[in-house]
This record gives sequence, structure tokens and C-alpha cells, in this order.
Amino acid sequence: LFLLLSLLYHSPVLSCQPGNRSQCESAPFVPGYNLVGEGFDVVTLQRKGAYLVDVNTFLTPNGTCTLCSNPLQGNVLQRLPVSAVDWRAFTQCNTNIHSSVHTSARYCTAYLLHSIIITELQILLFNSRAREDHHFLFCLFVSRYRVSNRPPLSSEFIKDLARLPRLYNSATRDQYEELIHTYGTHFIRKVRLGGRLRRVTAARTCLSTLNGFSLKEVHKANYRCLGVAGLSHGQQSCTGFLKNQGKTVTHDSGLHQHFTEVVGGTSWTGEFSLTHEDSASYKNWLEALKNLPAIVEYTIRPIYKLVPSWTKKTGMKAAIEQYLKDNAVRTSPSEPTCGYSSNLAYNCCPKTSSRGNLVVTIVRAWDLQGDPIGVTDGYVKMWYGSIYRRTHMIQTNSPWWNARYDLGMVDTHLKLDFEVWDEDVIHDDRLISCDVHVRQGTHEDTCSDSLGKFEFKFTLTCDRHLTGDRCDHLMQDPPYFILYFGVALNTFVTNQVDKTSGDKSFLACRIWGIWTICHFAWFVVQPWTGSAGNHNTILGVFVFCFSITQLLSFSSVKSFIELC
Repeated sequence: LFLLLSLLYHSPVLSCQPGNRSQCESAPFVPGYNLVGEGFDVVTLQRKGAYLVDVNTFLTPNGTCTLCSNPLQGNVLQRLPVSAVDWRAFTQCNTNIHSSVHTSARYCTAYLLHSIIITELQILLFNSRAREDHHFLFCLFVSRYRVSNRPPLSSEFIKDLARLPRLYNSATRDQYEELIHTYGTHFIRKVRLGGRLRRVTAARTCLSTLNGFSLKEVHKANYRCLGVAGLSHGQQSCTGFLKNQGKTVTHDSGLHQHFTEVVGGTSWTGEFSLTHEDSASYKNWLEALKNLPAIVEYTIRPIYKLVPSWTKKTGMKAAIEQYLKDNAVRTSPSEPTCGYSSNLAYNCCPKTSSRGNLVVTIVRAWDLQGDPIGVTDGYVKMWYGSIYRRTHMIQTNSPWWNARYDLGMVDTHLKLDFEVWDEDVIHDDRLISCDVHVRQGTHEDTCSDSLGKFEFKFTLTCDRHLTGDRCDHLMQDPPYFILYFGVALNTFVTNQVDKTSGDKSFLACRIWGIWTICHFAWFVVQPWTGSAGNHNTILGVFVFCFSITQLLSFSSVKSFIELC
């Protein structure tokens, strides 16, 4: 059951009043009072932990404050910071459940920026082709408030503004950027507080398709079967998908992987049992939101809006615009293509599994005993399903045919059948009969009977994106998006290393170390089969050489080791 799903939104009652010094000093702050006024960087999409607005002062110059009655905590009076206005509590839960499907990583950044309004600034987002993403979002709101139009600034921000040069130019650019690195590009102005469960499932689209799970069914499994109250019991079709159980085509990593994020409250991971009802943790989390809410929705404004000096405000605006341009990564206007293949769908996924190109070579036979007098007039018949081939006849007891037959794309479930015959005037005699299951790679084999022996070989090359003996496994995708991300991240960090020192250099070292180790590990475990092996070898060598160039950028190996 979905808990609290049907609860109606209840408009809060205005319940704030002025209080005297004694009342204000004895009253606690409203929960989440310090979640506005913090710096925010729209490049990294992270809160900076540095405050531009004073959120601790609650007394006005005349010794009064604003006290609000909190219906979620027994209508106790709680104080607001001077910088906060329009505080409201929601006396009943308002649940919002959103579910959406995306095929590009671009939506991840777009979602995080959904409530951000940036005037006269353009952000160019990094775009990479990704797996199918299924986004499940559940929110609860308990209160909301905003920063006043002219809030008191924090003491540290006032000091930093005083040290900032009056004009922004090439000579003072570093000092303006240092302020941006400390406080970000924007500040959080308006918030809705409460709790949020966000679950993002990266489903392997191709693998799901080959196992008979349509995009709609995969979406339903995430949205309906695993909701905020756990699994809907009895829906075994959902259970199969959620437990990563493929029906026909397998993959070492399963059908999907998911990431769950819970903000607000305490003591809940956001995970649900597939076998029993376990909503107690969810209920406890709901109760904890009253005391420990988190930011669920927010609106931000550029930090230059808070700068009192007109010249410094103009300079700060220009510095932010330059910072965004320097760190933007332009998106490609065209989507990558996978080329033409009869077994590839529009989304570059294989239409069917167990397919490969089969080449058979009928090599020779020896010790044939076709006729009691004279030599054998030998030839070979071959079948693969409905495909039939026959060699020419050779008069000898040890014929060499070396007949090569390219059978094209075939279903790998079938058997390869051979028969060796002796051609006669009245009727031909079958001397040897055998069959074999085909498997990926090149294989030589023999079969024998009392009337002779026979040798053949075959090569099965799996269709694109397929692997395994019968070409019934989906091949691990090369991590191009990781490679592109690593290059972009290295470029960004290198720019910072040029401008600062110490911590940034250490960060650059760590990023390259982790990135290189991950790629090396992927390179080692990747199957070395067919053309995919050669492709992976090239990618692995490229990554290794690229990493070596980073190592050589240090003055010596010793300095690299000392730093890392």
C-alpha cells in the first residue's frame, strides 16, 4: 500500500507574531532555519557550505523577533532569523510521486537545475549517451520560507567583499574567482523543507528487450511494483525483473542497477524488502522529518544581487559569466549512430540473440572404405537447418576437399550435420554421419566410423553486441561515457591547478588515480573474444598511454608518489 498517498494538501494557517527579547531568547529556532542563504555553484551543482546571508541573528535592533507557532510540534513558538520571511508549516502531508523515463544522461543535470533561474547566463551541459534511466521521485513537504529581499549579510561575506578589488579586469580576475570558489555562483533564496526519496534505475535496455521486457514493462516494474510501501505482493512478473532474473539472455551485471537517495529525517536507507512488509522504517522516517527536514525544492539567485557596491556588483556579474563560460562543455548537436546492421534496432540494440556468422570448411577424409574393389568416389553433404551444401566428388580413399562455405548469419541453436558418401552407379552409400553444436570461435573436429574418418572445422563470429558460446549473452559495453567524463573532468581540474595549488593538485592526482584504476580493472576483466577483444585492447592501450602522459607531467616519479 502507498502510505499517505491519498492525503490532501492543507493550506497552512498564518501563525507568526512578534515576540519580546525574553520570549525570543528562550524560544528555539524553527527546524531547518539555516538552510537558506548558503552559496551554490551551478557548475558543480553543489552547495558550498559558506553562507552569504546571516541566518543566526534573530533579534531586530529594537530587541524583538518573529515567533511562529509550529503545528507539527505541538504549536510551540519557535523563532525565525531576521533574514527569513514567509515561514509556513504544512499541518498535513502533501505527497508528490513523479516517475519518468529518459534515454540520455542529459536529463540528470536538467533535473537538478529544474528550479534554478539564471538571468542572462547560458549553461552548456555535458551530454553523453547512456543506458535507459527510470526516475522515481517521492516528496513530502513540512514547511517553506524564503530570504528577505534585503537580508543582513554574514560577517565573513562582508569581510570578503571589503577585500575584493573595486573593478573586475584581467589583473583582478583571480581575486573575483577566489570569491566564486568560496561562495559559488548563486545563493539559496527560497526553500521547501521536508523529505525526499529519489530512486534512479539504470536498466540495460538491450538486455531487457532481448529478455522480453518492453520499455513500458520495465517502467511499470520500477513504478508500480516497488513503490513507497515496498513490493506489491503477488506480482511475480515484477519480482523477476527486480531480482535481475533474465529469462533468456544473461549478463554478469544483471538487468538493472539502481541508486537510492533519501534526504531528510534519520535511519532509513530507502530500500524495501521483496519478500515481506517492512514499512516501519518508512513511518519512523516520516515522523523524523518534523525535527530534521531537508531541502526538497529550492530557488537560487546570483550572488552579485547581494553585493552593495554597484561597481563590485557589475564586476561580480562579469566574473560569474566568465566562470560559467570557462567551465561549460558544449553538447554535440547530432546523436551518435551505430551503423547499419539487419539485427540492430533503431536504438542500436540487437533485435534477437543467438545469432552469428558461420563459416564451415570441409577439410578431408581418410581410410574410406566405399567399394570392396577400387577406390572410393567420396563426397560430403552438409546441413545447417534448412541450409544445404555438397562438395564435389574425389576418387580416392583419402580425399582433401578444403571446401569453404560461408553460411552467413545463422541461429546458433541448431546443429551442424555432416554425411560422407560414396558415389555409385545404382545408389550411393553413406559411410560416415555425425553432428555438432556450433560455438563461438574457430574449432577443428573429427568424427569417425567403421568405414572411415572425417575432418572439418568451423568459425562462428557472434553478431554485434553479442557474446558467449552460443552468442546468447549481451556484450559488456565499452565505457565510452566514462572515458569522455574523465577527459572533461581532467581538463576542468587542470584549469584549477593552474590557478591554485595544494588541495587542487591533490584532487587532480586522486581523480586520475581512481579513473585509471577503474579503466585498468575493466580492461583486465573484459572477455577477450573475437573482434571485441581487439577493440578492447585498443581502448585499454589508449587509456594506459593517456594516463602515462599525466604521470610524466610531474617533475619526477618521486614527486608523483609523494603527492599521491
